[in-house]
This record gives sequence, structure tokens and C-alpha cells, in this order.
Amino acid sequence: MNIRTAPPMDKATFYRWLERQERRWELADGVPRMLPWVTSNHARICTNLVAWLAAHLDRDVHDIMQGDFAIETGPRSVRFADVMVCPFVQDPKGRHTVVAPLVVEVLSESTEHVAFGEKLIEYGALDGVDAYMICAQDKAAVWLWLRDPQEGWPKDPEILNSLDGSARLPHLRLDLPLAEIYRRVTVA
Repeated sequence: MNIRTAPPMDKATFYRWLERQERRWELADGVPRMLPWVTSNHARICTNLVAWLAAHLDRDVHDIMQGDFAIETGPRSVRFADVMVCPFVQDPKGRHTVVAPLVVEVLSESTEHVAFGEKLIEYGALDGVDAYMICAQDKAAVWLWLRDPQEGWPKDPEILNSLDGSARLPHLRLDLPLAEIYRRVTVA
């Protein structure tokens, strides 16, 4: 039996196709991938991050985007991070960026391998990404990769797993308390 597969999509074709879709999708090396439905914990973590970042960043300098704003991670890849901080640009029709000082993914069981695999590699390869943070949704645990100006992208993350701890984000001049990330989130 022969299975016919579509040729890889380029980003322009993907964006046009995406406008007609009801669900959320990403483009991974030319192949559209549907994003998972999220849980209450996932949604609360994203909301907590956006609320805390909005209260602590200069909104005339930074935008805080949640889920529906694209970051182009390669010639045939477009991702939609759960939360990202990017430079404020006065473009009401803008839909994507390649510069995001902070990119955050909240783990979902079905996409954990993508967050720690492909996305880690793609975000780390973008000079415009200074920090990549992965947040567990079933326990207070954060993995944080920070780009060093001299040494580049680190191989291993800083792992934070105490509600008393903070994620240090020097490029944004912030210390983000884990207690704020996990506020009203049911964790083990």
C-alpha cells in the first residue's frame, strides 16, 4: 500500500493555511502539528506568568504574548510558545517574531519530548532568545536555560523545584518567584 504524503510546507503557506484552522497548530520542519488541549493547571500557570510579567516589566519596552503569537525558529518551523516576552513593536497586524528574550513552555504529557527536544534545540539556536523556561504543571519544577554572553547556550538547565525559589532572569532584570508561577495551581 502506498501512502501519499504532502510535501513540506513553507512558512508563508503555513500562515495562510493556519488562518482557516479551528484548532492550534505549529510547523515543525515543514510539517503541521496540532497542539494539545490544555488543563486548568496549564492555563493557570500561563495566566500567572503573564500577570506577574505584566506587573514587573516596562510594557512600553516589552510585549508579553500568550500562546497565539508565533516565533519563527527555522526556515520551515514556526512555534507558538505558551508565554513569551518580546520587544514591543507598533505593528497591529504583526503575527510573529524571531526575538524573544524569554520563551516559556508549560509541559503537557503528549508534548514533553518536544519541549525538551526539538524546541530546546530550536530556541537555543535563535540569537534573539536569551532564556528558555519549561514549567511542570503537576509539581513545582522549572528548568531554565540562560544564554551567557561569552559562553552561549548552556548544555544543561538550572533546575528549580522549591516554591521558595526564584528564576533569575538577568537579561530582563527580574527574579521570578516560583510561588507566583504556581499560585493557585494544584501540585504534588
